[in-house]
Amino acid sequence: MLIKERMSVTTETTKKISAVENMTKQEMAKIIKPAKSEAKSSEKESNISVGDVMKNNTSEIIQKIESKFPIYAQLYTDLYTKYLHTMDDLYSTGYLSEKEFFDKLGMGKTVLQAFDAYWKSINNMMIMPQIDMVANFAKMYVQFRLGTIDSYDKVSHLMMDSYARAWNQFNSYNKK
Repeated sequence: MLIKERMSVTTETTKKISAVENMTKQEMAKIIKPAKSEAKSSEKESNISVGDVMKNNTSEIIQKIESKFPIYAQLYTDLYTKYLHTMDDLYSTGYLSEKEFFDKLGMGKTVLQAFDAYWKSINNMMIMPQIDMVANFAKMYVQFRLGTIDSYDKVSHLMMDSYARAWNQFNSYNKK
């Protein structure tokens, strides 16, 4: 159900994009003119700055991205659930045939126990530590990015303070 809804949204979005791409300049101008007049009327209603425009649009973009995280989590959950289901089916289906085949070969429990021990050692020495390493790498990567954003935030605050002082100084000279 969820996949059909997502496909529908994707199809609708594609149609909208195609419609915009196939517009003539005249059709585009008809759309832009009312948008310009709306922008002018809203500009008269409130005093808007470049900072407001950038802040509002950036916030809107980040909120939109953030709103999609549950969808990404659900998609990956669905994906890995499907992998698990496929592997369970594969091994469950082959179980009876495999048992009959290996019984005819005369393989004893000792061989199967050694095979099991081998795979457990592979899992414990290679696969599980790699999964932990990937998770730790992702954690460190996010921490690095958060640190970078914090540093940028501090620098931008310093720059904005300097910017405000420069404008104050400019305005004080301008009043004379």
